[in-house]
Amino acid sequence: MADSVSFIEADDIERVNSALTEAVERCHAGTELVEVRYFKQYGTPAVELLIWKKNGVSLADCESVHNTVSPVLDGFDDAFKEAYNLNVSSLGLDRKIVSDDDFRRAIGTEIECVTSDKKKFHGILTAYDSENITLEVADRKIIISRNNLNKVQPYLKF
Repeated sequence: MADSVSFIEADDIERVNSALTEAVERCHAGTELVEVRYFKQYGTPAVELLIWKKNGVSLADCESVHNTVSPVLDGFDDAFKEAYNLNVSSLGLDRKIVSDDDFRRAIGTEIECVTSDKKKFHGILTAYDSENITLEVADRKIIISRNNLNKVQPYLKF
């Protein structure tokens, strides 16, 4: 979630993240708070929320979530030692797929994989479990061991 940062105590991060997650779930059906990052950017503290929706995140979604979580964060003024900037954005097109939640969000989308033996695959992610992923490539299914994956990310077409 966050590296050690000087403007918020590690013990407070869990409390704040829990309240942010609850606010997003309560007020924005279908929107998932994926990650909260605490860092300094050009010397200024920043709190960044990464959100996801099945059909994509719009600027209006980011603004709406920002307006929801800003008063929630105001309730934690005691946790923050400095003023900070709040940013809300989507995950980004090139975010790596690593966790079970990442694979869950990627079901039905086109992904690309590089295996430990440098083979490349791209296809539609149709299934995953703790041991394997299943891709549909040209009307056939390919099962790849997750232990054999070096890199997995959305397939970007330009």
